[in-house]
Amino acid sequence: MLRLRRIVLVLIMTTLLSMGAQPARAHPHVWVDYAIEARFDATGLVGFQHRWTFDEMFSSQIMEMFDADADGVFSAGEIEEVRQGAFEYLSEYDYFIQIKINGSPFHVASVTDFRATIQGHQVVYDFFVPCAVPASVEPKTVHLLVADMEYFVDLGLKTDGLSISGQEHVMVRSAFHSSEAFSFWGGAWEPRHLTIEFQKSS
Repeated sequence: MLRLRRIVLVLIMTTLLSMGAQPARAHPHVWVDYAIEARFDATGLVGFQHRWTFDEMFSSQIMEMFDADADGVFSAGEIEEVRQGAFEYLSEYDYFIQIKINGSPFHVASVTDFRATIQGHQVVYDFFVPCAVPASVEPKTVHLLVADMEYFVDLGLKTDGLSISGQEHVMVRSAFHSSEAFSFWGGAWEPRHLTIEFQKSS
């Protein structure tokens, strides 16, 4: 089964060969621009819709491997092959997503509604991360970080990449910033991440 990291390693080897086998350095080999939509309903937080847009080089590899008829469109069958071959493996890494609810870690066990599309020269993944947190009169805080801790993949938030739906049901405040919620290597790295605070509307 083809896997995302196997594809990444192919790209790394290709890069090294083109550089005359120079020593490898710790830097990403795949770039992703992502967007997040936090979804609420009458019960509270439902989860997060993600959209990942890959760089053109990696996208071309995915298209070559999975767009079997080279028509520039992933069929339903090809989407399932992409999911199995170049996405589901990320479950071992919680899909590069870390969540904390009121300070406690939330394990991203699965995602739903996965789609892969080709938009121009880029491949786009859309998927939903269920994360049900009931609203109450007391504020609740959820932190969400999208990052590859091994830094094979550089994931960056798109401009205007944050949105919230269902705000008519709850009072919500959001920010994309660094904080102690995600602090690594003795505080040397505190990556920017989404923070949302919400409670029942009065």
